[in-house]
Amino acid sequence: MMASKIKRMSPHSLKRFIVFSVVALILFLSSCSRQVVPLVEPNTMLFGAYVRGSSSFDTAAINQLEQDLDHNLDIVQWFSNFNDPWEPSLVSQATVNNHIPMITWQPSGYSLDQILAGDRDAYMRQWALGAKSFQKSVYVRLMPEMNGDWVNWSGDPEKFKRAWKHIVDLFEAAGATNVKWIWAPNCMDGPRDNPNYYMEKYYPGQSYVDVIGLSGFNWGNVEKIHIWRSYEEIFSDAYTRLNKISDHKFWLVETASAEDSQDSNRKADWIKNMFTSTSLPKVEAIIWFNEDKEHDWRVQSSQSTLQAFREILNVTYEDRASLATLYR
Repeated sequence: MMASKIKRMSPHSLKRFIVFSVVALILFLSSCSRQVVPLVEPNTMLFGAYVRGSSSFDTAAINQLEQDLDHNLDIVQWFSNFNDPWEPSLVSQATVNNHIPMITWQPSGYSLDQILAGDRDAYMRQWALGAKSFQKSVYVRLMPEMNGDWVNWSGDPEKFKRAWKHIVDLFEAAGATNVKWIWAPNCMDGPRDNPNYYMEKYYPGQSYVDVIGLSGFNWGNVEKIHIWRSYEEIFSDAYTRLNKISDHKFWLVETASAEDSQDSNRKADWIKNMFTSTSLPKVEAIIWFNEDKEHDWRVQSSQSTLQAFREILNVTYEDRASLATLYR
């Protein structure tokens, strides 16, 4: 019956029939083929870490973390104080395997008044010239968590902004335009009821900042003073507030989660939610605080936690590499 109908078709109709049949066959075969579905949704966020070893920057500890993850970090972070010199060999080490270097630079032991008086200008100029000679991009998280009373550069937003601009202007004058500035409050003001600690008041302006950073932790429910909090619960309020005053992209510059003593998979689930959440769309990088300190914050704190990181970071996604090039 079908054969007789085909014979009665005009050449033009027969051609259309053949094309339609081939397309239908391809679609049918595609629907029948076995689809490989990743365990987690792919993400385009960059992933980095502060890795505590025998020093603030420990190449062996970084290599071990990458080996455990079966994944190279996009960003490596370390801490420096205003007494530490610019170390070109250290910065060069940090860019091995195409890492993006990020330095948390803290004026511990020095006041904002001393910075504004120029007491550390010669020292900071050495940093600026060192960074300029490096030529590649270096991200500096300057005077972080300024909205918390646990640091000595907090409490006076206007003075903080003048000090911030003084430092950035000094680097600009030295020609260190490859330094990118991360302005990074804590996700919670402390104390919350004192306007002098509201994070927005410390913002020095668009032209003095390259990236908005946020730090915040899920302290878990091990101690009675803390409760388990999701990624969104920790960061959404600060993200919303800062999104109103800045057009810059966000990095979560210092974050981690505790384990749950009652549920061995809860931290792993927290991590998967962090990477797959769509609540904070301008977040482009997560830097993990990989240290066993107040809690075991590390990627390797349990097998389920490590496996969660492996699953999410090793999903192939073509935009990850192109995103990283924007920051180098």
